[in-house]
Amino acid sequence: MKLKNLANNAVAEVEKIIPGSLSESEVAAISEIIENTLVEAVGETKEHFSETAVICCGPEADLAHKIAEEMGLAQKALIANLMGER
Repeated sequence: MKLKNLANNAVAEVEKIIPGSLSESEVAAISEIIENTLVEAVGETKEHFSETAVICCGPEADLAHKIAEEMGLAQKALIANLMGER
């Protein structure tokens, strides 16, 4: 599922619990906050698993660095995809 869809689903859930209705600008602002938070979470998760890969692979550090590089490329693609949906 794309991050934009996750953000939209989260905004829909927020709208259900807020009395009254949100304006379009409020919905857009909340959606952007959620998207940015998801991007940050993905980045932190990537960093955590990259560090773990380096630690656990020890002698195979080159392999760990290659895995970390691939994860970095995947993160950049994810962020580019998210930015393209705006």
